[in-house]
Amino acid sequence: MKSFLGLQKPNEEISDDENYWILIGEKGKVIEENNKNFSGKVLVLFDKNLDKFNLQNHNPTKNSLWILESDLEFE
Repeated sequence: MKSFLGLQKPNEEISDDENYWILIGEKGKVIEENNKNFSGKVLVLFDKNLDKFNLQNHNPTKNSLWILESDLEFE
């Protein structure tokens, strides 16, 4: 992940459990695309346990988040 919501850091004060910017630099793989509820986003399964980052993540697949494609760098 190279950014979150197009930013390198939040532009306002946020709670720790919503600080997804701490995932910048983390790796994962896209496991779902083209979901009509998440236009422009893909479901990324991160290599690390997101619970260790104390982030909110309520997706059915553990350790996954819907991320804008433009926030990702593909290898």
